[in-house]
Amino acid sequence: MSRTPRAIAGLCLLLGLVARPSVAEESWSERISFGGYGDIHYNNPEIGTMSRSALSRADVHRLVLGWGYEFTPQIRVDVEVDFEHAAKEIELELAHLDYDLNSSLTFRGGSVLMPVGPLNEFHEPPLYYSVERPYVEKYIVPTTWQEIGVGLVGRSKSGALAYRGYVVTGLDAMGFTGLDGLDGGISHGSEGAAEDLAAVARVEYATASGLSLGVSGYYGGADQGDSTLGSVSVAIGGADLRYKRHGWDLRGAAYRVMIDGAGRVSAAIGQTIGEAMFGWYGEAAYDLLLRGGGGRRSLMVFGRFEDFDTMDRVPSGPGLSRDPAAGRQVIAAGLSYLPIEKIAIKGDFEHWKDDTDAELNRFNFGLAFRF
Repeated sequence: MSRTPRAIAGLCLLLGLVARPSVAEESWSERISFGGYGDIHYNNPEIGTMSRSALSRADVHRLVLGWGYEFTPQIRVDVEVDFEHAAKEIELELAHLDYDLNSSLTFRGGSVLMPVGPLNEFHEPPLYYSVERPYVEKYIVPTTWQEIGVGLVGRSKSGALAYRGYVVTGLDAMGFTGLDGLDGGISHGSEGAAEDLAAVARVEYATASGLSLGVSGYYGGADQGDSTLGSVSVAIGGADLRYKRHGWDLRGAAYRVMIDGAGRVSAAIGQTIGEAMFGWYGEAAYDLLLRGGGGRRSLMVFGRFEDFDTMDRVPSGPGLSRDPAAGRQVIAAGLSYLPIEKIAIKGDFEHWKDDTDAELNRFNFGLAFRF
């Protein structure tokens, strides 16, 4: 072989060696994905008060950044980190590994979102029309609620039936409160007590006509080995429905919470904890641009009624009594404009009333996005 062909062959080999990293890099870039969501709120007056003299607040409420990586077509990892209140609070929203056992069943393990109700797993702000999430999904069922666990995620071959079930770390009853319910008992996957475990599951059925139905259940221990509490357990049952067709979006959900050992928890923390909690809401929304040639745009007008009580029933015992402020009703109405489905500009009005006959009006404005 002459020098010229040898030089050409050597150059081709060199170019081939140089090209290999770029091919590998392209393969890596195809396996990773990024996403996230966020919302900015103005509340007049601030959230969490029944005082008419409370101040107004503006807040970069959430900025959630997430990424996923596909190791193989069957194995992947998903992670989301939540930066709340302009990154004043940072929380791991989820971090789980998925392994597809077959085309319709997946093993999942890690920090997982609890499949209780329709909102906790799918809570990106453009997906609901109000500025704030429904309050039943905060005070009766915590949102966002995540625990460490393992389980199965599946869907029927037709796609109509979906289900999730996990064994997870249990709640910590020492974090429960009379007015905020279970929210303070979540571990958030951060060095949480794991003496008690729980089982949680959800089944959903969707029809081609736009109707979807869901049921959720949770049961587990919540004393976490604290000898002062004895045995404490929490049971949650929920049902929800949605009908979306011809510009209408109708939703409803109801939950019941039962706490066995609420009297001992109340004595330990120094305040009455409800041994039964109940809440429900119904919402109707309509797209005003549907018949106006809106295209990808939507202008949703909505109304929602909520009724919830974190002390629907209280344990008997010395010094234990129901706080009437735990029974609350909220009427909300407003508009959500979506120039595209992943961006929402929202404004709404809330009227609150509790069982002390206290009343409050609130105005909210929000900007929301997901990507």
